Amino acid sequence: MQEVLVVGAGWLGTPLAVHLSQAGFQVTALGRSPQKIATFEAFGIKYIPVDYSQLNTPTLKNKNVVICIPPVAEYTRLIAQIYEALNPNFVIFTSSTSVYAQNQGVVDELSTCDGNPKIMEVEQWINAQEVPASVLRLGGLIGPNRNPVTYFSGQQELPNGLAPVNLVHQSDVLRIIELILKAALSGIFNVVYPDHPSKKSYYERQCVAMNLPLCSFLREGTGKIVNGNKILEALNTSYLHPIG
Repeated sequence: MQEVLVVGAGWLGTPLAVHLSQAGFQVTALGRSPQKIATFEAFGIKYIPVDYSQLNTPTLKNKNVVICIPPVAEYTRLIAQIYEALNPNFVIFTSSTSVYAQNQGVVDELSTCDGNPKIMEVEQWINAQEVPASVLRLGGLIGPNRNPVTYFSGQQELPNGLAPVNLVHQSDVLRIIELILKAALSGIFNVVYPDHPSKKSYYERQCVAMNLPLCSFLREGTGKIVNGNKILEALNTSYLHPIG
């Protein structure tokens, strides 16, 4: 049975730990909140509340590690401390397509990254280590109780309405991480559903579908389309959950 540490017990890390446990992995989850112990115990998963910057648990060393910690202050330093404390055999790091600037046209893993500097710095640090790693540049995450439309609901004449969306459903991310762990697949991969309607089309429809106060976008603007096909070819799989 493959042992996995899920570091970060938020909106993505918690269901990931449950998904991997149900898929047959021996999972330990690490997070900041002691209040989450009961949540994980209900699924038979060991959960350890920790201060990531002072993590020193010898029994957790030399495992496969999935890092689901969003950008924080001194992000690279924090990731380096986690590496030092855990001495992982293999790492999956949940990055973001925000590493690509808001340019126009199709971008893939070979495109220039001049977007979010904090995440780019962590990616570069991870790629400079000797530990095999898979860096997943996730599109905007949607799923249970989460859709960016809630930020736009009720607002009118929002800019950049013709820019395409780059989204992915939580369930596809969980399954892809499971497959990567089974294959020990290293590399940099975009994880984005291959449907890219405009913001105007997508979010205006989502307000109706979710019975939210309507929003409207202006018919202007451009943006990038993030190609998420490389990971599908590497794992011989498909995205299974439409973005709506």
